[in-house]
Amino acid sequence: MKPNTLQLEIAWEVCNQIGGIFTYIKSRVPTMVDTYGEEYMLIGPYFPEKAKLDFRPIRELDDSPLSQAIQHTRNLGFEVHYGYWLLEEARPKVLLINPVLRKEHSDSIKARLWNQHGISTIQPDPLTDQVIAFGEITRILLTELIDRIHFEQDVIAHYHEWMSAVSLIGLVAEKVRVATIFTAHATLIGRYVAPNEQQYHLNLHEIDWRQKASDFQIEDRVGIERTAAKSAHVLITSSSVTARECEAFLDRSPDSIISAGIHRKPGVGHEVFEKHLQNRSKIDAFVKALFSPSYQFKTEKTLYFFTSGRYEFQNKGFDITLAAVSRLNEALKRNGSDITVVFFLISKKPFYNIRTEVLEARQRYQNLQKICKQISARIGPRIYSNVTGPGGRKLPDLNQLMDDELHHTWRQAVNQFKRDGLPPVTTHHLHNDDEVTRELQRAGLNNKEEDRVKVIYHPDFMDRATSLFSMDYLDFVRGCHLGIFPSLYEPWGYAPMETVMHGTPVISSDLSGFGKFIGDAVTADQDHEIAIINRRYQSDESAAAQLTSVLEDFVFSFENHQYIPRARLSRQVLDRLCWTELQLRYQECYRLALIRYQPVANLY
Repeated sequence: MKPNTLQLEIAWEVCNQIGGIFTYIKSRVPTMVDTYGEEYMLIGPYFPEKAKLDFRPIRELDDSPLSQAIQHTRNLGFEVHYGYWLLEEARPKVLLINPVLRKEHSDSIKARLWNQHGISTIQPDPLTDQVIAFGEITRILLTELIDRIHFEQDVIAHYHEWMSAVSLIGLVAEKVRVATIFTAHATLIGRYVAPNEQQYHLNLHEIDWRQKASDFQIEDRVGIERTAAKSAHVLITSSSVTARECEAFLDRSPDSIISAGIHRKPGVGHEVFEKHLQNRSKIDAFVKALFSPSYQFKTEKTLYFFTSGRYEFQNKGFDITLAAVSRLNEALKRNGSDITVVFFLISKKPFYNIRTEVLEARQRYQNLQKICKQISARIGPRIYSNVTGPGGRKLPDLNQLMDDELHHTWRQAVNQFKRDGLPPVTTHHLHNDDEVTRELQRAGLNNKEEDRVKVIYHPDFMDRATSLFSMDYLDFVRGCHLGIFPSLYEPWGYAPMETVMHGTPVISSDLSGFGKFIGDAVTADQDHEIAIINRRYQSDESAAAQLTSVLEDFVFSFENHQYIPRARLSRQVLDRLCWTELQLRYQECYRLALIRYQPVANLY
């Protein structure tokens, strides 16, 4: 590749967190910036509430080809925001496009998609309308940009998933001077069929994708996905799981299978354990604040389990996870165990606000801590004087060291801290009950004192600025004891990968791309740190039973040995999952895209 090659990355989850692709893009950016510098830029949709968190606009445009293309697009009446994505380890340039078109313009694009590519978008679908608008404005901007830069400067556009790819279809059809790559992180048919047909993965090539697209009313989305996959100069997937789906549903075999990765390798040994203890103490504080006003349990005999991911109740394995923790609760009560398991479920769902009782519990706990410090500061010197004075060998009566004011302050704080009723299961007021809340109600998991498994359903993303835990998601992961991800459909699986790479033992699935990868990569002595649930050849009921058994073994091992295992991966495995290594494979794909874009040039 030429040194000044313009590298564009287009995704619906740029500055717009929805699921795993956001994490994929975000983790990959630092390596891309290190590799391509100022020639690297991202393009995503503009949603004000999302963008205000980590987007810094550039107010003044210069006279560069990019600025001219932006101004040209704005002059046509489109809203384009140019600035920086404020990530922790990089500040890449980013274009955010408001995905809105006038109806007559949108109708003309839909007609073009039908006439040129046979993509029917006649059925009303607000998301598809946004996708088409985003694609059309991106196509206009990139066409103008490429027309303004020097003809010898190469341009590579890397698209992720169908929601980003309408402009890919247009650019290739119009033979605009750009080499295109399309990464299928999943397939639409696979995502929809998986929770609705038993063992769908065993007969992929027998599934009629046209009929399924019609059944699920996603013909427009599937049409965009298939056309983008066929049009792109290079097709990439992240796992062999998705590669098989591409062959069956997109009629194209991927040119390369490249796993997802991380930017920075995690620490080793004592560093991992120290971070676990630091972050666990923050989780302890939240749990004490939420549960102690109603009843108490020993946090030193408490295990923190969690699952997380895009809200897909069956695809993410939330169904069998809840079934398994319910059975675990009954088993621990039946055996008279004094171990408590706090199970967190973290997934984005529409909510109104954080529950008042959760905020009040946290505030009262913080107030109680302040009062304890005040009492300690007052009593400390008195204890010292008592010990160092006459009769210092005698243990002082602490009640005699507290005056009436301290007694009153303490009694008032304790009375304010206590609460009638059970601790809430859900941290936020949801718009509606969902499968999670209904399953918890059915299983009777409502945080009763006698339950050995407590549940906290957190229906929002977790970041340090807004988190109830005063920590971001990865710190939360480090503070937990076990991550549970028995997915039915997970083409790669960023959540289990991040979990195990930051030292927390993990349960994955043999239908997850990462689960398959790690199952082949780990050694036998890591069985207690990484478990794989068999979902390929057994029923949901059998998978739930297997998961229950794994959870029971984990708890009983902790109960018997008081040992907190931390996951460790070999240096060879870590290298295979690091972006600096994976980027070499992407560069091969970029070179292949340039060759296919202009084969007669013989430049690559």
